[in-house]
Amino acid sequence: ESEALLDNYIDYEITGILDTGGKEEDYVYMTLPDMESLTGRETSYDMCELSISTTSDNLEKIADKINDSVGNVSARLVKRVTQSETTVLTKLQALVLLVTIVVLALTMICVATTMTAVVAERRKEIGLRKALGAGNSSIIAEFMGEGVALGAVGGLLGSFLGFAFAQIVSINVFNSSISFVPWLIPVTLVASVVVTAIACLIPIRSATQVDAALVLKGE
Repeated sequence: ESEALLDNYIDYEITGILDTGGKEEDYVYMTLPDMESLTGRETSYDMCELSISTTSDNLEKIADKINDSVGNVSARLVKRVTQSETTVLTKLQALVLLVTIVVLALTMICVATTMTAVVAERRKEIGLRKALGAGNSSIIAEFMGEGVALGAVGGLLGSFLGFAFAQIVSINVFNSSISFVPWLIPVTLVASVVVTAIACLIPIRSATQVDAALVLKGE
């Protein structure tokens, strides 16, 4: 009898320990072929686990809806997983917001510096135009138009590059992809144009203050 038991002995290796904070920690997990081989019968299901990428509040609503509408089914959340994902998501959103604010501030500084350099390089041109009768409004329109155009191009590129970056982060952190939201493109374009226009105000103001007489004298 002992030899028969040894012949039926199967050696299994523990590959990991599940830590969820719930009843799942009391279970033993194995592949379906191993389960069928151990029990000698086809596998039947009494529990299924489903991963959904959403907030913990939405997960609770989904679980309540399943419990109310489907009979003989008890849906519940793996609390530690949902809480940890919510914590990571909240911190990630705060980090992205902080990075966005810093990037916008740096963008304004870079645009202001670039436009100031452009005004300095084209000082003679501005003076000549003023001497020929060009008003400040035309000078403002020219430089503001250049700045807004560059801001629009940067916003358009930033929309697609930002989506690509968010997709990479989502896949690496949450093992799930995200969908593209089209209405973010105009929002990004408007934000980029507004930031660029604000950054151009000081350089454009210096351009309107160019003295045509001094410039033509070479001073």
